Amino acid sequence: MTLQLLTKKTCPEPDWKILANLIERGGLNARDPQLVAQAFTNSAFCWYGFHDGKLIATARAISDLTWASYLADVVVDPDYQGRGYGAQLMDEIAQTLLPFGKIFIYSVCDKVEFYKRYNFHLLTTGMVAASDERISAMRQQGYIT
Repeated sequence: MTLQLLTKKTCPEPDWKILANLIERGGLNARDPQLVAQAFTNSAFCWYGFHDGKLIATARAISDLTWASYLADVVVDPDYQGRGYGAQLMDEIAQTLLPFGKIFIYSVCDKVEFYKRYNFHLLTTGMVAASDERISAMRQQGYIT
């Protein structure tokens, strides 16, 4: 099966509630649809994957278009995982972003092995700054040792 992939340039504005729901169903935190709209609108790159007209995959990236891009919110609907849609999405992302240098991603713990299949490597010097509350939550979730 082929995923119909549209980009920020080729996709009409998505239904932000549906997109926020997809992101949550995909294992990321629940998000306010208005903030999802803000994040995607302000991202340099966005991908929207459709199967039979239904939005089932997404990703977005911010980039300096020179040395580095930050990939975020990579999601395939759990009902459609294991069918190669994630591979199609990641191949398109790599083709788009690698000409602009390194791609960084902040992965949920159970997807690290998935990203390794697409030539992502764990960093020994990756760091994060956030509020004390957020750092505590990240520690509890296994993101910070």
